[in-house]
Amino acid sequence: MNSTHNIMALIETLLADGGEIGVRELGVRTGIPKSTVQRFLSAMEANGWVAQDKRTQGYRIGYKLLGQSNGWALRVALLSHSQDLLRDLCQKTGNSASLGILDGFNALTLAASVTEGGTDYAARHPKFYDLHVTAAGKALLAFAPAPLQNYVYYSELKSCAANTITDSKRLQEEVAAIREKGYATSVDELVDGAAEIAVPLLNPDGSVIAVLAIGGSKKDVEPKFAKFLPMLQKAASVLLERLNTL
Repeated sequence: MNSTHNIMALIETLLADGGEIGVRELGVRTGIPKSTVQRFLSAMEANGWVAQDKRTQGYRIGYKLLGQSNGWALRVALLSHSQDLLRDLCQKTGNSASLGILDGFNALTLAASVTEGGTDYAARHPKFYDLHVTAAGKALLAFAPAPLQNYVYYSELKSCAANTITDSKRLQEEVAAIREKGYATSVDELVDGAAEIAVPLLNPDGSVIAVLAIGGSKKDVEPKFAKFLPMLQKAASVLLERLNTL
């Protein structure tokens, strides 16, 4: 069998099993030599397609392949593993914390934790929103597939608030800066008087899985961007680790 057939055989075997399988067992089930199985699994793990339990040494489907093969399964996993992290961010910052994902050509708030004082901000922040507005939207856009980025760049960039980016060149410059920094911020972009900071959760190949964000009134959030950033980064790291052990 050639490399493509070997990879597909391994993926199909892991998908069919649904659990963990060791290298030797994978070799037996697929008829692929053990050394070849190990070589392909190592490469697939590096790209997020499979994950290894370091305790048992067994392999299972990774979160990247989970998202490709069953988007709803990944959404359920994101929801179930992020709730306590969102509550913790909300409690520690006194502002709304949210989890956002790509949904077609838009951004979708998949889950959120809102403080009593943040209910007005949450009510004014739509569940679906354009990718050129808010820190969360721009963080998703910055690590989205190139065809989606180009679609957004060359579409009409609707103005929503005082600081909405409506110029394609400026948006591309903003996206480049976000990719370099690894996080995004916004002030008065979707809602006047609101600010937000967001960090992405990325696959090993740099593609985006989701974003975590903290948002609220700009007087409460903008001065604390530097304080909130490491909190978001830590939460994102924990969530990625949880996804990697599914």
